[in-house]
Amino acid sequence: MIVKVLSSLSLGFLLGVLVHSIFFSSPLGLTPIILLFVFGTFLALVTRRTNIILVAVVILGCGFGLLRFSANLNPEQSQILDVFATEQEPITIHGEIISEPIENISYTQFIIRTDQLVTHAELTLPVETQILVKTDTYTDYEYGQEVVVQGQVEKPESFITDTDRMFDYESYLAKDEVYYTMSFADTIIFEEGKGSIQRNLYRLKQKFLDEIYQLIPEPESGLLAGILFGQKSALDDDWEDKFRIVGLMHIVVLSGYNVSLVIQIFTKLLAFLPGNIRAILAVISIAGFALLVGAGPTVIRASIMAVFIVLADLLGARYNITRALFIAGIIMVMWNPMILYFDISFQLSFLATYGLIVLSPKIEQWLHFLPKFLAIRDSAVATISAQIMVLPLIVYSIGELSLISPVVNVLVLFAVPVAMLTGFITALLGLLISFLAPVFGFVTSYLLNYQLWVVEVFANLPFSHLTIPPFHWIITLGLYGCIFWWIRKIKIISV
Repeated sequence: MIVKVLSSLSLGFLLGVLVHSIFFSSPLGLTPIILLFVFGTFLALVTRRTNIILVAVVILGCGFGLLRFSANLNPEQSQILDVFATEQEPITIHGEIISEPIENISYTQFIIRTDQLVTHAELTLPVETQILVKTDTYTDYEYGQEVVVQGQVEKPESFITDTDRMFDYESYLAKDEVYYTMSFADTIIFEEGKGSIQRNLYRLKQKFLDEIYQLIPEPESGLLAGILFGQKSALDDDWEDKFRIVGLMHIVVLSGYNVSLVIQIFTKLLAFLPGNIRAILAVISIAGFALLVGAGPTVIRASIMAVFIVLADLLGARYNITRALFIAGIIMVMWNPMILYFDISFQLSFLATYGLIVLSPKIEQWLHFLPKFLAIRDSAVATISAQIMVLPLIVYSIGELSLISPVVNVLVLFAVPVAMLTGFITALLGLLISFLAPVFGFVTSYLLNYQLWVVEVFANLPFSHLTIPPFHWIITLGLYGCIFWWIRKIKIISV
């Protein structure tokens, strides 16, 4: 009964967050939420029927979801610079860099948290908001620096993608509490700022990346930076398009697959230690890696599940991976409710992992004829299981369908963990024992070159992918209804 109550409460919470995300863009007043709580409590008290009590719990959870989403909205921060965005005149603003700077060919991008604005009358006013800044590539910007930026502030606007989908850019940035953008900004470093764990981790990552770029040629080095550290813009637009066409972007943007490989390495390296010490070091390593690569939704989800595995091993408890996935999802939505509806990477990561859990056993039975050599069967099973679950969302939200993804994944995935390991050793030796680094660098370059060759060949095939015209979201729900009906029918999950 306790499990049913907690499940109903979680379901209601997610429902409340989803309703607020879709229908209400500003915080709700307390009156409707209080009425919902009162109605749910009354319903639970006047009946002894289990089903009615669970419905009441769902209603209470819905109230908590509405309340949490409303509390997450920041009308003052999201509107404080609207007047300057309307005037379209340059402003000067002081703030701190709170994201890892990302270097592109023509600009450097980072997020600043502002604290004061210098107006046209040279008045200094307190201003608290967050701005996505694009500025020059000539300065080495770092997380934690205090900067002064000058430029025209703008409100993010939705736009139409290449596949005729509307992308809600404003909500996408707002989920990270970013409410304005400033392009072509003039930027100076005001102060270097204080040191922090995250800043030191970013510096360590940059040292590894510098060695990678020095020892391994392009575009192989860009691919390694993506699969090892999730480095954004590591590959140029042309290569990113090719990886997207063949359905391999999940290895470049540091998906749960890459994170799980790194976590497995951590646990194996610490296997010789006593249980308590191993658990503490494993959790610290997982948290450190998550911070190192930017702590995106996929990384956080995989890291939370890894921590559950560590705790289950320490306590000798039975680990329920499906339950861990849902708990990780609930924790993430409680922390940031906007990711449930406005962050497609969270949605895809959750669905792909769920597909691996519930579909892999049956898919493996169907593909028993494939050899296990070079992880051919495992790669095929993982790819098909994940693709089935994410396919409706991908064709609805993105509009591109890769027809050759399973084949390419089978040909490439066996080489990814080896390339990650040899690539990391290459960079580490470059820092510590430089004369040995080229040996591992040669092996790494060969593995990466093979992956790029496969991508190049298959991306150029005329039937490699399809562009799907936009369609109504009801069709997407219908497709997922069919998938879950099929899962129940073949008795993969208990009913």
